[in-house]
Amino acid sequence: MAPNRVLTSPSPPSNEPGTILLETANLIIRRWHPSDAPALALAANFPSITPNLRDRFPMPYTLADAESYLTNFVFSEEGYPHAMAIFVKPNSGHNSSSEPLFIGGAGLESKGDVYYRTWELGYWFTPSAWGKGYATEFAKAVVPWAFKTWPRLNRIEAFAYARNEASQKVLRKCGFALEGVRRGALEKDGEVLDECVMGILRSDVIKE
Repeated sequence: MAPNRVLTSPSPPSNEPGTILLETANLIIRRWHPSDAPALALAANFPSITPNLRDRFPMPYTLADAESYLTNFVFSEEGYPHAMAIFVKPNSGHNSSSEPLFIGGAGLESKGDVYYRTWELGYWFTPSAWGKGYATEFAKAVVPWAFKTWPRLNRIEAFAYARNEASQKVLRKCGFALEGVRRGALEKDGEVLDECVMGILRSDVIKE
């Protein structure tokens, strides 16, 4: 029987919905909560989001889609921070409201099997949050946090469509290296596209 390889943490974050995982100067990054469904549906329902995402991200994005995602994907697993909600802090120059402002979602997904020490990073942001540095601020915080929280995590990788130069720029700013291009790896909306493979190692971030 193949070994069941999983990463453990000496101080894992709580699985409780809504648990704050980390904060940055402008952002709150936390686990999803069932009450996030309306905000998710509102922020995700923009056709301009989907050209650089996989087809499992529906469009239009309805409240039923949001509730299904939270029920069938987010809350069906425990342990890893495989799905995260991203908010702008309240009462700030970026958000004058007294409540956190939801702007996007992200995930760290274990590759499993012999790749269990590698996680895949993915993220998306609602259009009103583009061009404000939030993606870079998020990734610069979550990558070292993940390496520190799971000591045997050795690699985080991310995939970006070759045409998505903005996402590649974010990843490079956060220390990811372009490791290769998977030519003709995917088809999106009838167009065959190349995909960039980008990665960062524990040793690039944690100097031990």
